[in-house]
Amino acid sequence: MTKFRMLSNSSSALALILAATLALTASSCAKQEAEGGAPAGSSEKKAPEESATRVELAILEGGSSAGQFARPGEVIGAREARLAAALGGYVEKVLVESGQHVTKGQVIARVDSSTHSAQLALTRVEIEDAKRELARLMKMGKAIASARVDAAKTRVARAKAQQRIAQNRMQRATIKAPFAGELVDLQLEEGEVAAPGQPIGRLLVLNPISVSVSVTDQDVHSLTLNSSVQIATAGSANPISGRISRIEPAADLRTRTFLVEVEAANPDRKLLPGMIASVEFEAADRGDALMLPQDLLVTKLKDNGVFVVSKDAVARWRPLKLGEIVGSQVEILSGVSRGERIVTVGMRSLSDGDKVLSSREGVCCTNGSVVFDVVGKKPAKPGPEPTQAADAAAAAAKGVESK
Repeated sequence: MTKFRMLSNSSSALALILAATLALTASSCAKQEAEGGAPAGSSEKKAPEESATRVELAILEGGSSAGQFARPGEVIGAREARLAAALGGYVEKVLVESGQHVTKGQVIARVDSSTHSAQLALTRVEIEDAKRELARLMKMGKAIASARVDAAKTRVARAKAQQRIAQNRMQRATIKAPFAGELVDLQLEEGEVAAPGQPIGRLLVLNPISVSVSVTDQDVHSLTLNSSVQIATAGSANPISGRISRIEPAADLRTRTFLVEVEAANPDRKLLPGMIASVEFEAADRGDALMLPQDLLVTKLKDNGVFVVSKDAVARWRPLKLGEIVGSQVEILSGVSRGERIVTVGMRSLSDGDKVLSSREGVCCTNGSVVFDVVGKKPAKPGPEPTQAADAAAAAAKGVESK
């Protein structure tokens, strides 16, 4: 009897558990149907939405191909000569001081000039003696062999040649300024012995002044002689106007850059040799050429190009034919036209035919940059105030409770 009662109680408990489980399942299905969803286990599935890549766009309008770019340079003298004691010897006299202005032909120092002067005087004596000997033989006529006469003539010619050598040595023993300028780094003292070819100082022209700049092969083609530049230094508040005076036609084999020298008036000596200056160049204007910043190009294995976006928000690959490079921009010869929309940000993650979503849109390009505040967008409708939103939520909750 007791065993029967235990079995009866177990059956009742199982029945209650089963009824509760069925009630919960039914309630869950009803809730899903009310919310518009499908019950669990249903075979109906929603199709996945097509994804789009977020990018930034710009309407291609071109713009002027002229632009500015700045490069660092070193201030140097417009002319510079490294002076030296050509023959060396005893330093007899130093007639100037370092930092002094000298005129063309002014004597700077004399090195062993007394010795060379004595050698020059000796050649004069040799010439006179040779001439007397030749005159004596010529008076003797045919009584003297022609060989002796020829030897006397040779002696005269040799003495004259030695005199010219002595004159050259005498001139080089006197160090003179080859042009007017400022003498700097003078390293010569009276009484010392200078080695042959020993540098003794530099002669510089400071007005006008020059700045030496190294530019890349991308920049050198956009520069022309006599075009205007602006020179700025850390010690000067206002830039100094100058012009391009020289463009080296060949690159330096070590740096692979081209040497460009600019020249500027320097009456106040605001620019001094050794200073570091920033030179702002203006690239030549290519007229109506369509220019594009180089960083907007997408480089592929066989070509360069851009992604053009049509009205259906699909990115299409467009290969470009490129022209000359002007500063940071490149000339577009064909492949894209003004008025088309190109991708300016996110283009390197795109493939032909990808859907895109524009986060903002600008105009390309002003001074080699995209301007995004030109294309206006309609402002979004203002949302409800915080209190209004709270009241609306409360009213909705009451309506649900009443139901």
